[in-house]
Amino acid sequence: MTCLGLGRARILHLPGELFVEYQLAAKATRPDLFVALAAYGDYAPWYIGTEVAYAQGGYETNPDASNVAPEVEGVLSAAIRDLLKGRTP
Repeated sequence: MTCLGLGRARILHLPGELFVEYQLAAKATRPDLFVALAAYGDYAPWYIGTEVAYAQGGYETNPDASNVAPEVEGVLSAAIRDLLKGRTP
């Protein structure tokens, strides 16, 4: 995971195919900046859903399409916050 800063813009580079909720949360973390999120940096995790999405079921969060556990949301969210605040996760 990385964050490229260009003036008032931040571009996050993240693994897997992330649910849109991660982009929305990143933007909410830094409403003062233009925040973009680019996923697929490493496709090994495949789909990365939110914690609630794993409980709801569906194609993207079944074990054949996602190589991560529901707890990944907390880990990624903390790293996103750290990156957007200029800290190394």
